[in-house]
Amino acid sequence: MKTIRSKVLPATLILTAVFLTASCGTNTPAVKPADETRASDPVMQYLGDYCYSNNEAALVYEEIEGETDDDGNPLMGIQYREITDLDGLLHQTQKPVLLYFYSSQASDTSGMTALAEDLAQTLSGRLITVSVDAMSHQDLAGEYEIVSLPEFILIEDGKNKDTFKSSEYGYWDAEDVVEWITSCGYPPDTGKLE
Repeated sequence: MKTIRSKVLPATLILTAVFLTASCGTNTPAVKPADETRASDPVMQYLGDYCYSNNEAALVYEEIEGETDDDGNPLMGIQYREITDLDGLLHQTQKPVLLYFYSSQASDTSGMTALAEDLAQTLSGRLITVSVDAMSHQDLAGEYEIVSLPEFILIEDGKNKDTFKSSEYGYWDAEDVVEWITSCGYPPDTGKLE
């Protein structure tokens, strides 16, 4: 019995350490943006540390610290950043915002979170993608008249430019969302997915 406990305790400590480093905080992040990106992108003033447990997050396509490809070039990836001023991000930034409303109480069987990440990557530099749990932000969901989930809203100059109203479709998929965002003037650069 003592040998089993001695093996379980270190495993428990390791899992606890992994959990603590995966949540929000001021710990040294696994990924951090280049200082030049932070200084040149005014959107970054509304964003904080890396966070994968908030009910809203900006999906930022940026360098992954310490990771390179075979040629030594830095690898890029989608990172979730906490939003320090959601109202400022939506209404004061000059960069368009793509809101992705989802429900934390429903499984993502249609893969819309993966689509939101792909859109964040393929549209990086042109707009910022923000995921919002409509169950936790019912006031915001009410403000944008969300009637079904998931739903996408394009904000330009602090105003709702257009909404992908999933309730108006009998059946829809990721391709319909891509066609919608393209019709709004933001065709995704699929070359960024390679």
